[in-house]
Amino acid sequence: MTKKEEPIYQDNQLKIEFHASEEYFLLLKDKKGKETSYLLPRGILQELAQTQRGGIERKIGAFNEEILHAAKQEGISVDSLHVALCQAYAEEERRFNEYMKNKKV
Repeated sequence: MTKKEEPIYQDNQLKIEFHASEEYFLLLKDKKGKETSYLLPRGILQELAQTQRGGIERKIGAFNEEILHAAKQEGISVDSLHVALCQAYAEEERRFNEYMKNKKV
């Protein structure tokens, strides 16, 4: 998995893409179109994706409070951020499983 891959999640304001082994970038786009990136280790992505809805804001804040502040400033709800993280993790798992399946052949 060394070539540039498609993002594992993308919408108008958020993008999550592969960075390096077991690391991803969470990119938040502001109203002017400028992206700010935050490093997101795979274990954190997994932890946040598997967090219950009621505890996600606290967990994101414990990991990186700046992400919460930036998201809220741009009108991105905590629920929207959580959905993005869940969908990104599901896509990452799908790609990994496909890679492992093809590697066995």
